[in-house]
Amino acid sequence: MPLAGLLWLVLVSVATEASAFSVASFESRFDDQLLVVDARIDYSLSSTAIEALENGVDLVIVQRLGLERPRWWWRDVEVADQQRRYRLAYHAISRRYVLNRLASGESRSFRTLNALLMRLGEIEAWPVIGRDRLDPAHDYRLSLDTRLEVDALPRLLRTVAWTNADWQLSSETQSLEVRP
Repeated sequence: MPLAGLLWLVLVSVATEASAFSVASFESRFDDQLLVVDARIDYSLSSTAIEALENGVDLVIVQRLGLERPRWWWRDVEVADQQRRYRLAYHAISRRYVLNRLASGESRSFRTLNALLMRLGEIEAWPVIGRDRLDPAHDYRLSLDTRLEVDALPRLLRTVAWTNADWQLSSETQSLEVRP
């Protein structure tokens, strides 16, 4: 479908369903001397995003993990800030959904979009930082959030997406305290 047709589909879409991402569970632990994170994120794409995906528009999802040392007297100290970026694609000929981790190039295909979103939402043992780099005299705050990267959309669609709520898909930031 030409991009102009896709733009038209987005403009005439009146669906205003409330779609968002949510961090369902979020835990940290030390595995040997490495701080790792396990989490479960529920992804629910808007009908507009699904329609665009199934018409050839790749979607990029960003998962962000941050570690800070809070200070009462000044700004918090950023200790770690990591992102995982994934590209979601649909191959019309094979009718398969493809999840591609952009940093490693690792790719998996799924028969259904729900299966892809379930896999995308499973975070197991995401390494954050070694215990030796943390000061045991301080507590730390770990945070996790995820969002659809609107800037990764095609240029014509991007201008519409910035103002359309169907494209503003993100989660609330979840935080937890970490004690080394």
